[in-house]
Amino acid sequence: MRKKIFAAMAVLALTAFSTNAQTLKSTTWKAYGVSFKAPAGFNVEDDSEEGYIISTPTYYITVQLLEGEGIQRSELSQELKNIATDDEVTNQSPVTTFELPQFYGAQLKGNCETEQCVYSYLLSKDGSSGFYVSITYTDKKDNTPEAILKSFTLEE
Repeated sequence: MRKKIFAAMAVLALTAFSTNAQTLKSTTWKAYGVSFKAPAGFNVEDDSEEGYIISTPTYYITVQLLEGEGIQRSELSQELKNIATDDEVTNQSPVTTFELPQFYGAQLKGNCETEQCVYSYLLSKDGSSGFYVSITYTDKKDNTPEAILKSFTLEE
């Protein structure tokens, strides 16, 4: 009897862990040579100089060029907080900064209407370009948006 209960609990645990696992595949915003890993099976909604938007039933990912006078690394956190506030992101986490091989980044998490979202700014280390990234998703415990964000690279 104990073996059956243990087996049933193990199956449930594996099912719970696998529902959060997402197969990621590389994609590239051709206009700016920005590559990242996205959930397999995505649809490309826009691939132009205006932006790169892809979606699945669970994720909606937007990448846009940061416009303006050239944002500085020291300004990333405050500028990101400002845009999230302007977009009425609720339950905002504190802004955290991070570093990728080719980017300096800042991110925050929150609620975008009825879904979870991650907002991020990525500034190339050579200062030549900056990008705004938004990822909306449904499950607050989902770690896939973090994996997507940390996979960004510039093609050389």
